[in-house]
Amino acid sequence: MITWMQKHRKYLVITIWISTIAFVGAGFVGWGAYSYNRNRAGAVAIVGDRKITINELNNAYTNIYNYYQEQLKGGLTREKAKKMGLEKVALGQLINEALMLNYADEIGLTTLDSEVENTLKNTKAFQHNGIFDKDQYYRVLRNIGTRPKDYEESLKKEITLNKLNNILKLYPTALEIETFGASIFMQDKLMIKIIHADPSKIITDDNILKKFWEKRKKTYLTTKTYELAAIKVPVSFIKVDENESKEYYAKKRYEYTDKNGKILSYDDAKDRVIKDLQFKKGKRFALKKYLALKKGKIKPDEKISVSVKQSLFPQDKLRNASIGDVLKPFKFADGYIVAKITKIVMPKPMSFEQAKERVKQDYIKIAKKQQLANEAKKLVSDFKNGQDIGFLSRDDIKKIKGLNELEAVDFLNQVFNSSNKKGYKVFGSKAIVYKVVEQKLLDKSKLKTYEMLLKNNVKNAKLAEINQKLLSKLREKYQIESFYKGQ
Repeated sequence: MITWMQKHRKYLVITIWISTIAFVGAGFVGWGAYSYNRNRAGAVAIVGDRKITINELNNAYTNIYNYYQEQLKGGLTREKAKKMGLEKVALGQLINEALMLNYADEIGLTTLDSEVENTLKNTKAFQHNGIFDKDQYYRVLRNIGTRPKDYEESLKKEITLNKLNNILKLYPTALEIETFGASIFMQDKLMIKIIHADPSKIITDDNILKKFWEKRKKTYLTTKTYELAAIKVPVSFIKVDENESKEYYAKKRYEYTDKNGKILSYDDAKDRVIKDLQFKKGKRFALKKYLALKKGKIKPDEKISVSVKQSLFPQDKLRNASIGDVLKPFKFADGYIVAKITKIVMPKPMSFEQAKERVKQDYIKIAKKQQLANEAKKLVSDFKNGQDIGFLSRDDIKKIKGLNELEAVDFLNQVFNSSNKKGYKVFGSKAIVYKVVEQKLLDKSKLKTYEMLLKNNVKNAKLAEINQKLLSKLREKYQIESFYKGQ
């Protein structure tokens, strides 16, 4: 567990806000419509003497969205984000931040312009060859759609919050470190048995699958599709001369890097530079086609059917468009596409035959889980012939053959968080049954090895508790007016 904690320590640090700097380079993600009192000069909330603007809310939402997008490996959609209530999370974080800033104002805690300047100069994203580069600074902010004034104001707030954070820190005592370590390094001697699902025992005839489908058929829908009448505008024919490409590279060289972030030479980046210039010039041609199509002066020459799952097409534009709308030019592999929406086919329930393969996969997944759970329960009640894997603590995630590291983390957490000596855990197509046969308390030799990590986690746990109590008091002290109505 400790090994895993070291690798993922950035997710274990308890904070009440997400730093803007941590997401330099992340793209902007809006969530669509919002509603707030326009007579409040663009504020979505007022906390004490501090306003929270719609731009701040957009930025906070973007940070959180990008964080979860990374954790879910690109699987986060706006619909999922809405169900998760990410916009409310973002607003909640900003309100907490504003409460803390009001408190900082009250106790006279401020941040000087020179401190902001020093932080900017030491931010690697804004440096060239280790030295702060103003052009690079402006370029990075332009790429993420942020004005220098707004970024510097957010940085000033962050520095102030960090100062307050340091004031509130309580350093851990030896007893606290030992107590925290004891909960992690306690050891259990385990007997285990890993069992696997047997797909041959799962019956998937049509009668069974139809019954399964009948109960869930509202969840099996066709994909929403858009029929487009389109014009393709290739850019490969556009000529780019050497001087032009070199001049463009000189202005944009920071954007041409290798996988390690090293800036490429002109010769190494040349093909990319030329292609980017072709797209830049080609956009003018595409915009002319767009205006001509919109005015009815030209006709589309191609029909395209697009589903909402096709990532090459601008889903945000499609989602908010209506039949008859002409979409502004968007990129495809070799140029731009200008398209008019001629038809929108909404999702509808699939027939059994259409959904059959998906139904079968879902049924097998659930049946496997149930099969494993039934077999594991029998083994738990009369545990015999298990494998003795010796004493394990929470950090021994590589000592369980048959489980990967994430599975081992989940399994050991269950073992050490449970008061039962026997139990089981199901993982997809397998399950692990276990029995605790002996227990050891604190392994003090590990306290020294992981002393710094333990200290940091005790500090963070104490700080989180202090923050929670302080925020509770600040909510009573400062008035909170929220005008944001959500989607």
